[in-house]
Amino acid sequence: MRREYDFSEAERGRFFRANARLNLPVSEEKPDWALPDGRLGCFIVEEAERTLDAYREQPSLVTEAANQEHDTTHGGYAHRQLFELVRNSADALASFSHHGSILLRLTDSHLYCADDGRPIDEDGMRALMFSHMSPKRDTGEIGRFGLGFKSVLGVTDAPELFCRSGSFRFDRKCAATRIRKVCPDAERFPVLRLPEPIDPRESMEHDEDLRELASWANSIVRLPLKPGARDDLARQILDFPPEFLLFVEHVRYLTLQDEGSERSRDFLLENRGGELRLDTGEQITRWIRCKRFHRLSPEAEADRKGLDDSGEAPIWWAAPLDRLNEPGRFWASFPTNTTSLVAGIVNAPWKTNEDRRSLLPGPCNDELIDAAAEMIADTLPKLASSDDPARHLDALPRRREQGDPEHANRLRERLFFHLHDREIIPDRDGNLRLARDISYPPKESTQDGKRDTTPFERRAGYPGRPREWVHHTALTRKRIAAMERLFQVSAPPPAGRPRTTIAG
Repeated sequence: MRREYDFSEAERGRFFRANARLNLPVSEEKPDWALPDGRLGCFIVEEAERTLDAYREQPSLVTEAANQEHDTTHGGYAHRQLFELVRNSADALASFSHHGSILLRLTDSHLYCADDGRPIDEDGMRALMFSHMSPKRDTGEIGRFGLGFKSVLGVTDAPELFCRSGSFRFDRKCAATRIRKVCPDAERFPVLRLPEPIDPRESMEHDEDLRELASWANSIVRLPLKPGARDDLARQILDFPPEFLLFVEHVRYLTLQDEGSERSRDFLLENRGGELRLDTGEQITRWIRCKRFHRLSPEAEADRKGLDDSGEAPIWWAAPLDRLNEPGRFWASFPTNTTSLVAGIVNAPWKTNEDRRSLLPGPCNDELIDAAAEMIADTLPKLASSDDPARHLDALPRRREQGDPEHANRLRERLFFHLHDREIIPDRDGNLRLARDISYPPKESTQDGKRDTTPFERRAGYPGRPREWVHHTALTRKRIAAMERLFQVSAPPPAGRPRTTIAG
């Protein structure tokens, strides 16, 4: 019997808004759930037999495949099962025109991940069964059934996928039995090479969660959990970053449920006139987001680690309007350990180490950083507001300090370079102007980086004040420091920055 959530009326309304599809009958447009003798089921049987034939001819392939799965499960992808499942669901929604939903549910015995995106096809099956066979080429997808899915073997020995195109399961014991018949001397056996078609009706009959999810989803991953796996997955739910929704335009709702704690994390992203509002249930944050595609040079393309054939790479910058004074981070669809020092998130298909947590050196990342810097320079003025025309200055990185990542140093250097010929500093009327055309506060009011803005605030309402004076909202300690760095680029010595006087 499913445990009921004890929500208040407001919470209940929000929960079901975020999971509206759960309250609707199966759409007439959705196809029925295919049976084992369907097209995909027949393909699965044929591919599994071909794999066994290959093992019979070359038994070393068995050990190679088993080692690949082991390395993925216990290496960089360990403890990232939720990331990888949500990646796959987001990619399933990428080719659909509607803004779809992803729901992840953790029970005492299973982990489910459901979406209403594109069901798996033959190419997706090959990517599941083999390594480095992901079909995501010349697309905006971020990980459709690539190596990351193999991370589920860290929490289950029998992953199952229920798709309207066809349902199937992998099973460690069954795979070992089948492989042992053709390779009797094998000592280790892969799991994800030999799927078996299954009848979804039988599974849904005995699983209330699966039956409920099947009422709206097109694809459902079901993972029977290994002993001890649940606690780690519960931590992953708590740690999952809601900002993920900022970079998947085709996903509007994401829900993470832990039935053990009777808690649901519901994320909703809304676009209100270009300002994004990310609702996590606990707070609403406001963001400005920009995106650009960069065509890589031959040198950067040769250094690239991904599989895309287009030669173009998407680059995003998302700036939190309420937290522009906090240093940001590089993301590769999910957070890395590399800080960017620019406010917000700089997201791109960076070349990273195996677990995608650290950016690597090389021409590919250098070129993406240079393109990101130019995009951020173009976007910064959009952060200014009529109430605070200097707000965008808070997003600029601080000065260089020992220990800063080299990628952050490069981004900072290139960003200030691109800003030197842009209208970026607000004058007395709040209009943005070139740094070299603005008069900076007198030294008497800015000793040691501190400022006394009282005289300038008093003069803000005086119509005869000099128009070229910097706006009084720019006279905070961090903004003064940011302008110092802008003046250093825009007005080279010995001219320096133009200064007003106390009398002026």
